[in-house]
Formats: sequence, C-alpha cells, structure tokens
Amino acid sequence: MPIFTVHMMHSVESCPVYNEGTKKKLKELSSKRKEAALEHQINILTAVFSQLEHLIIYVMEAPSHKAVERYLRDVGFSIYNKIEIREVEFVEDALKTL
Repeated sequence: MPIFTVHMMHSVESCPVYNEGTKKKLKELSSKRKEAALEHQINILTAVFSQLEHLIIYVMEAPSHKAVERYLRDVGFSIYNKIEIREVEFVEDALKTL
C-alpha cells in the first residue's frame, strides 16, 4: 500500500490549545479516528508534533491520496490546518533499486 506523509500547520489563533471552538470541534471529531481509519483503509505508522511550531506530521499507509484527504476531513484536521500530503517511499526500499 502507498505511504504518505502529511504535514499540517496552523496559526496560534486556531490552535486547539488556545481556541475553544477549535478544541471542542477537534475533540468531537478526533474521537472517531479509529472508525475513520477503518473506513478509509488508513494505517497510521507514526504521528508527531512540535507545539512551538504548531506543526503536526503523520506518516500513514493509505490506498490513495483521496483516502488521506477524506480521513483528515473526517477527524477534524482540515478545519484548522494548512495541509500538505505527499506520497513517499521508505529509503530502505529506494536503496534496494540501486
């Protein structure tokens, strides 16, 4: 299955830590993460964030770019983030082709 990285950035003003509206909506939608992942055939490999930079990075397996978009919408990340999605490969796999 293809691998995707997702880089999400948001402003301080829209950050769920400081914005009560965003926090409420994110809590409501993010509680559906497992169901949304199953529905869109998403396997989260890892997720990290940098609080000071308001940056969230996910690495996931998904059947398509569109499936990633739908998952991010369904769990609320598209409400307050600027999102970049890239299809990537593991370096180990790329080195095997040399």
